Amino acid sequence: MSSPLRIRGGSGLGDALYLRPICEHLARSRKVTVMSNFGDVFLDSGVDVEPFRRDRVDMVAHYVGGKHNPTTTIWQDICAHAGVNVPLAFEWHPRNKRLIRRLEQDAAGRPIVLVHGGREPMGRRDGFGIELLPHEHAFGAVVGALGECFKVRVGRGDVIYNFPCDLDLVNQTSVADVLDIAWASAGIVSMCGFPLPLAEALDKPALFVWSSRGLGSAHVFIHSVTPAKMLTKASSRYVLDSEPVEVLREAARSFRDWISCAS
Repeated sequence: MSSPLRIRGGSGLGDALYLRPICEHLARSRKVTVMSNFGDVFLDSGVDVEPFRRDRVDMVAHYVGGKHNPTTTIWQDICAHAGVNVPLAFEWHPRNKRLIRRLEQDAAGRPIVLVHGGREPMGRRDGFGIELLPHEHAFGAVVGALGECFKVRVGRGDVIYNFPCDLDLVNQTSVADVLDIAWASAGIVSMCGFPLPLAEALDKPALFVWSSRGLGSAHVFIHSVTPAKMLTKASSRYVLDSEPVEVLREAARSFRDWISCAS
């Protein structure tokens, strides 16, 4: 039997979410071992998982090669780097049935919305990328305008700012729990981060609050994180945090109406 194909992406949670569809595709024809510290992402995928490492791998699925190409999306860059062409999608089978029952009972028929924001971008603690964090007033205006939606806040690490939500699960979930919440949600509202590939891979409607500071950053890595680069599906919308508050609220109300009709 041939040795497993050893593959990695980047080291983050979002990188792992991008990597799963590629791993599943490759695993249909051979044994695959993925290098990732987010093993929960690959549950029921048919691949083996080892801790993340950059060396001793056979394939890299990363966006680095096309990072500064404005004519491609991040998903196209990742697929091109890996030499594959697959949809950004995977099927998730929820595991924490008790958590899902709690959400459904507490929501009482209201659309469930996973919310993520007010945290260090990319999980960095050295301040790099802080310009990607949308302004507090803008994010709060969007979340507040979701109205009767049942808003569930998730995330890990220090909280930079707060906003209104119905259930705060910050630092209280596993990665698998977060995927379960996303699966049970009618939609996702977030800053740019791991919820972006999560929403797109699960085909969930999403509204992203984009930082205008990030788009105007002097650092090429930061200002290349644009909606055109990052968003790949029609189910993903965005609004700039520099828009007037009423524009932000109207975007949130429109999103609320959209997911309410779909759920």
